[in-house]
Amino acid sequence: MATVDQTMLKVQRLLTGPMKLKIQIEGDLIGVVFTDASTQIHIRVIDWGKNKDGEQRTLVRISAPVLRGVEPKPELYQYLLREAQRPWFGSVAVWDDEAEKGKVTVSVGHTLLGDFLDEEELRQVLFAVLGAADTLDDPLQQRFGGKRWVDK
Repeated sequence: MATVDQTMLKVQRLLTGPMKLKIQIEGDLIGVVFTDASTQIHIRVIDWGKNKDGEQRTLVRISAPVLRGVEPKPELYQYLLREAQRPWFGSVAVWDDEAEKGKVTVSVGHTLLGDFLDEEELRQVLFAVLGAADTLDDPLQQRFGGKRWVDK
């Protein structure tokens, strides 16, 4: 089992080594930017407590922003729950937008067990989350407004 720091180092090594990705680290957040996508990946390692033997456990949360500054309407939530989740695994999250009062941010994410993480699992989930967010942002923006991550 591993601590948050150990898992964070492992994730960094996998991303920059075998996966050859450029990362940005800001506090406990790893960012991965892609030039051909309208969003980016955020990776956060989370303490998941101890197992029955007292060893530390961790989770790796991989997410990508879809839209920000979206009007929180019932139609948005209905769409996200009924239609938006079909093409991928993981989940859609909605929370209050920090920059715009009364608006929400939408993201796509998936959580992995950090203690058993390997390169292929990280790669598959990273690109699945990236693809889901990149596919979802345009139709969501057309239907509900808001800004994509690349829109300044």
